[in-house]
Amino acid sequence: DFECGEDVEMSFMKNGKWLGVAYRVRKELLGGHALFPHVLVKNCAIEFNFGQREDTYFSVPPGFTFIQHLPVAERVRGTLGPKSKAECEILMMVGLPAAGKTTWAVKHAAANPSKKYNILGTNAIMDKMRVMGLRRQRNYAGRWDVLIQQATQCLNRLIQIAARKRRNYILDQV
Repeated sequence: DFECGEDVEMSFMKNGKWLGVAYRVRKELLGGHALFPHVLVKNCAIEFNFGQREDTYFSVPPGFTFIQHLPVAERVRGTLGPKSKAECEILMMVGLPAAGKTTWAVKHAAANPSKKYNILGTNAIMDKMRVMGLRRQRNYAGRWDVLIQQATQCLNRLIQIAARKRRNYILDQV
């Protein structure tokens, strides 16, 4: 809701039940940037209707409009990825361990947000492997070689998936 004063309110409904306001953000903090819906789920199927389907699952709250029903002039296009595989970039980090490759890759990705680099490497995977919100590297009571083996298997699978996608990658693996 962009029309509720100095804040933007983000609220949710699930199966027609109003769940209330989840977040409030000061409009000035957005700096004129658009908001894009994102949902992260695990082990479930989910379906959304942003207005692309004529039949709605539940009635729309008064005063709200589906994103799909906004005039095109009022919509903001998200950044586009490469149009073809030929336009994709793959950067491969080369160097000794602890030489600063990961630091450079993270800084390069941040300095080039329009490229939307995906950093692939066992360190990036292990950073995302969390149990109860804690990183496994620092809180892993088991054998380290098992953790590395799992991360390497994940990386190999991600590289297979990446070969079929039109995206920019930084391969950060020694």
